[in-house]
Amino acid sequence: MTALRGIYIQTPTAMADRQQREVRFDPFGALVVNTANADGTYAPGGGATDPAYTQTGYLPAGTDRSGTTNATANTSQQLAAANPTRRGLNIQNISANPIGINEFGGAAAIGTPGTYTIAAGGTINVRTNRAVTVVSGTASQPYTATEF
Repeated sequence: MTALRGIYIQTPTAMADRQQREVRFDPFGALVVNTANADGTYAPGGGATDPAYTQTGYLPAGTDRSGTTNATANTSQQLAAANPTRRGLNIQNISANPIGINEFGGAAAIGTPGTYTIAAGGTINVRTNRAVTVVSGTASQPYTATEF
């Protein structure tokens, strides 16, 4: 089986004539595919689960990387360390002032190449496994960030 962001892909097993499959989401939001029993019914709780589609896991919860910018204005600090298993980060500026995000591992500095300036209320989705840094021209500005 090949996992692709929570959906499990495999060549379907052979089905008998007029056999049906039930496709549903479980209580955690994972896709589950069941094959009908020989009499056309599904067993209580979801049916006779087809082993080819047995769900083997859930997407992990994100890691909270929220915080505030440095207590000294215009001083870059690390928002998230390099992480080879990271898929990305969602970041929202919840302050009243702009913040800068550098996704390349270097120091963030608003108005310079390599740093994205995020206006108050703005968001950015960063797709990197390198270290990510944050800065603001005003000290101690809050942001919300989730690493996934």
